[in-house]
Amino acid sequence: MQTNNLWVYEIIEALKKLGGQASLIDLYNMVEESGNTDFSKYIDWKSQIRKNIYIHSSNADIFKYTVGGEMDLFYSIDGKGKGIWGLRNFERNTPNDNTTQTVEKKRNPAWKRDELILALDLYFRHNPNHISSKHEEVVKLGKLLNSLPIHGNQANANFRNPNGVYMKMCNFLRFDPNYKGKGLERGSKLEEEVWDKFYNDKNKLHNIAQSIISSVNYEKEEVSKSISIDEEEEFPEGKVLYRLHKQRERNSNVVKKKKQIAIEENKLKCEICKFDFFKTYGDLGEGFIECHHTIPVSNYKENTKTKLNDLVLVCSNCHRMLHRKRPWLSKEQLQDLLNSN
Repeated sequence: MQTNNLWVYEIIEALKKLGGQASLIDLYNMVEESGNTDFSKYIDWKSQIRKNIYIHSSNADIFKYTVGGEMDLFYSIDGKGKGIWGLRNFERNTPNDNTTQTVEKKRNPAWKRDELILALDLYFRHNPNHISSKHEEVVKLGKLLNSLPIHGNQANANFRNPNGVYMKMCNFLRFDPNYKGKGLERGSKLEEEVWDKFYNDKNKLHNIAQSIISSVNYEKEEVSKSISIDEEEEFPEGKVLYRLHKQRERNSNVVKKKKQIAIEENKLKCEICKFDFFKTYGDLGEGFIECHHTIPVSNYKENTKTKLNDLVLVCSNCHRMLHRKRPWLSKEQLQDLLNSN
């Protein structure tokens, strides 16, 4: 299809490079790597990608063309809200296909924040100038990255090999003020973001890396559940710890007990702003409240159990505000901020 819409063109080309299907985050990274768009013109350029996907997909509520027509370009994988999209009519060959269609090799997914955190932690422990791709820690990290539950079906088996891990470590050299050479020039914006965040706080970086490692096998099915892509993207510690954090906030037994105590004491309201869902929404809001898990994600360890005292009952707005800063604001700090304004 020919189009004058730059965003639609970028999305189509990115999906082709990613094998016809991709998560929103992979699309963001691929479009950013293409270098074709001046993102400074947009307050939120990623919203342009989402909007143009929704407008050109009959799976979305704002689709305005003919279902199955020329402008029905994209389809949702696993249903709406999952954040994974495919390109309709993407041409793919099988070994027995003798047609003239172009064979597209499945591309390894772009590196996620979790992976870059682990690679940077290894960088500071073993500078790539002093080791090679055969170093036991590089090989070990490659195996660990292949086991992270963050890529879904977008990844080939053993897609993070020692050579790729070592090259990614070398990408960080270009940011290192102690390195006298140029380093590898190609790299992503996310690499620079992770470097800037942790270069002056290597202890925090190491703690988060260890928490990710400890969390890989913890409730793996729960951690792998699909959740809000936008919230995931905002979480600077990466997908694995965000999903584990949300799983702990949704732990049915502990959360139910916390809520039940509040109901019995007639205190089922936000502990910060005192918002009461039942008083505002009537029967629709009866029994509803969110839980915030107060333990910092960098302190997460394998098999650590959630306690009642770890949870704070909050409304949706206060919950997002608690998550917004690093380190997280405490309940008391957010209360003070709310009162001062």
